[in-house]
Amino acid sequence: MPATRNTTTGGAGDTRRAAAVGKGARGVIATLRDAHGAAATKVFGKARTVFGPVTTPVELAHDLAVRGTYNTLGAALDATGDLVRPAAEVVAQQTPSRVVRKRAVSVAAFVQGFTGDRLADIDLPISYPMTLRRSGYDVPVTKTGLANAYPEAASNIVVFVHGFVGTEQMWKRRASRDDEGRRLSYGRRLEAHGDWSALWVRYNTGQRVSTNGRDLGRLLARLVARWPVPVDRVVLVGHSMGGLVVHSSLLQAAPGAPWAGLVTDTITLGTPYHGALLEKGVNLVAGRLTEHTATRWAGDLLSFRSQGIKDLRHGNLVEADWKGYDPDDPNDHRSSERRHHHPIRHLAVVGMIAPQPMAWWGRPFGDGMVSRSSAAGLGGDTWAVEYVGGVNHLDLLNDPRVFNVIARRLEVEPLPMSAANH
Repeated sequence: MPATRNTTTGGAGDTRRAAAVGKGARGVIATLRDAHGAAATKVFGKARTVFGPVTTPVELAHDLAVRGTYNTLGAALDATGDLVRPAAEVVAQQTPSRVVRKRAVSVAAFVQGFTGDRLADIDLPISYPMTLRRSGYDVPVTKTGLANAYPEAASNIVVFVHGFVGTEQMWKRRASRDDEGRRLSYGRRLEAHGDWSALWVRYNTGQRVSTNGRDLGRLLARLVARWPVPVDRVVLVGHSMGGLVVHSSLLQAAPGAPWAGLVTDTITLGTPYHGALLEKGVNLVAGRLTEHTATRWAGDLLSFRSQGIKDLRHGNLVEADWKGYDPDDPNDHRSSERRHHHPIRHLAVVGMIAPQPMAWWGRPFGDGMVSRSSAAGLGGDTWAVEYVGGVNHLDLLNDPRVFNVIARRLEVEPLPMSAANH
């Protein structure tokens, strides 16, 4: 067996996961309760101006009924963990189908993205620590675990880091299959056409980018020290938030760190170095909503999003980028300039929904999630930028044209033009 199963998918992990989701749901219910209260106060206030004191008993009865409803719902959620425990133990003894497992993982990744920082604080399995993955399994970062997972280990390593609310499975998006039925991701293609071993990580995208960057550095340090053969070269590839995590790991690496000294290249795909369009918009809307009593509930609901999401507004990489700042302040328009102290080549791949990547009208929209200027990197002599037209943010995960950009950078045989243009 190449690796070990993820032990957080069954048994006690299922029970704790259910309790964690219940806790998150109760937080949302509390926000909805406040929303209901704000709306009711406004309605009864207007009614009082028309009907006078007769409105008061109706309002009191309404408040009593609503309070009881929300309290009952909250208590039911608290009891869900106790009710689901026997069922979870029974289900854990069964082998779920591959489709069920994939859907469960996708749901868990979504929950992590929005509340993963809170889940990590209470140390629940669903928070999912930075983990090495291959073929649907956890890979123990030990000499034996790595040797079993990589019996033909190469001296050149390429590490793929997914983006927000993702898992390593996202790199297989819309993938064709090889003769053995495996879906062809960028990593599999590099292994087939060059002297490379591809590695994928999974992590909790709701945590701060600086936390995940630190954890990635620690994982890479163990990986390089225990790899089956001496490592000559490491390349880090990140999609979206994953690119921020990659650069965060390098910026936090100690000068002279062995693993960092082996990194020759970073390749990022649609990474919001200067902020993501959606997070900037959500921050602005949330700020406006919280200014008014009647809509404050909606602003509070939007503000409930994780610190990992909020890091996307400015492209935060290290603690100094966020410490001492209010992540919800809509008037914070700062932009940080950063430079690596490691001699590494950096390539920023910028997707454009416009068929012609340099079309003026496509600049602010970029790949639909990240603008062209934000995805173009941090600048400097060690940076290069490649533009790919006619692709959106998710297309960057697995597109023949994007693979050929990566292949040229790593001096690997590219795909035929007929395949790269489909």
